[in-house]
Amino acid sequence: MDEFTTDFSQHTIPYTEVLSGGPPKDGIPPIDAPAYVSIAEADEWLADAEPVVVVAIDGVARAYPAQILMWHEIVNDSLNGQDLSVTYCPLCNTAIAFDRNFDGKVLDFGTTGRLRFSNLIMYDRQTETWWQQATGEGIAGEYAGQELTAIPAFLIAWEQFKQDYPGGDVLSKETGFPRDYGVNPYVGYDTDFNDPFLYDGPPTPDALAPMARVLTIDRADETVAFPYDLLETERVVNEQVGDAPVVVFWQPGTASALDRSAIAEGKDVGSATAYSRELDGRTLTFEAGGDGFRDIETGSLWNNLGEALDGELAGQSLEPVVSINHFWFSWAAFRPQTRIVGQGPEALSESTQSEPVPAADYVGPDDLAQDFTMTLYQGADEFSGETIPFSEMFADGRPVVAMFFAGLCPICRTDLPLLQDAYDQADGAVGMVAIDIGPYTNLGSEADGQAMLADLDISMPAGAMGEPTALVTYRVLGTPAFLFFNAQGELMRSWVGVVNQEQLAEFMDEIR
Repeated sequence: MDEFTTDFSQHTIPYTEVLSGGPPKDGIPPIDAPAYVSIAEADEWLADAEPVVVVAIDGVARAYPAQILMWHEIVNDSLNGQDLSVTYCPLCNTAIAFDRNFDGKVLDFGTTGRLRFSNLIMYDRQTETWWQQATGEGIAGEYAGQELTAIPAFLIAWEQFKQDYPGGDVLSKETGFPRDYGVNPYVGYDTDFNDPFLYDGPPTPDALAPMARVLTIDRADETVAFPYDLLETERVVNEQVGDAPVVVFWQPGTASALDRSAIAEGKDVGSATAYSRELDGRTLTFEAGGDGFRDIETGSLWNNLGEALDGELAGQSLEPVVSINHFWFSWAAFRPQTRIVGQGPEALSESTQSEPVPAADYVGPDDLAQDFTMTLYQGADEFSGETIPFSEMFADGRPVVAMFFAGLCPICRTDLPLLQDAYDQADGAVGMVAIDIGPYTNLGSEADGQAMLADLDISMPAGAMGEPTALVTYRVLGTPAFLFFNAQGELMRSWVGVVNQEQLAEFMDEIR
């Protein structure tokens, strides 16, 4: 952690819970000088169903497209006089806006390159305190134990932003960084029964699937999760969270940012928004009605942005409640005592999160903990074809070293040449392969991976994974990562991060 000036003697969590996500400090670059375009300009490259994060300050609204946040995770901004940071963690699907005014300072946030329970750990540049994005809590440094103030932010469809905020503006794609905006590097990630990527935390309560979408409200006296499955069925839920009467609206039409390769083509997961039910001294009760929602008390028609469109209360607005989208595994890790709307308290009593597989249980190439398919960029002549199962690496009885890299991972640029040297010296006695996982870690496309191999003159076999589930089984917790197997297919050692020649030679001696 030498790259930080953080006072690591002050911390509220065990550092064993912190993992490298692969990139270094600010390796995923925040946007510090955001530019904006009009709705008409953005409409040329945003599809109606694409998700955008919306923040409105005293009626002035701005949209932050998920296709941009996916690649930057943090935007340090100011809107209508309010200093704020809009943050997004793709691995947890958490879009959260924070007030940057803290302790008499205006904080600027960056990415640490570290994760806790798969969630982004941010840092502020003024004190280099580390902050947990999912909760806004300071976890290490000067402000450890303190908490940022969240600002209401909604994850809704671009079409709805256009309709309801016609005077708003939009974060521009002109960020100063070359990125494939509009492309999702986590294809298929949000399948309900997928394993979360890079998750190393408490077992997930089986009340919901780990990747189930929930909208959460976290108050001092109670924390509540509203499952999207329930919201899609009911469309509106009236609830009491602690001492606050709230309503959650759901409507279809918002694409998942984490489904298809093109974000605009993602499956429809809808959007959920939360508001106080108290207005002008009375508590309203809502029901689904027509194309919107009606309050029973006056029959006024409302949209899911809390605006009364007609009826006695036309022109009035409900007060937004800070609510955050999460995948269930993530929120349950941070708030295990969460009450799930529609389920009893016994719902949190059991767990379905799989335990790590001990190395001793890896018994051989025909019974690997999990086999997976590789599509080779190069080296196909050493095997049966361009697309092979990983288990074919063991077919001739050699030990195997697998390195997982990414095209935009700077540390990989140091480690790949070392592995190439080891490959040359082994002269076929050890099987070696470099496996590109950049598309699954937000660290580059396959083109970026191939460009890195060419730039470094890497000639050893290399390719890409067909799908990422094996990364969870083998506990690949960042890039670069190495797995060392003996000739019988037993996993003898795993290693994440920088490796030197002496270490690499030692680890290879262990598997011969």
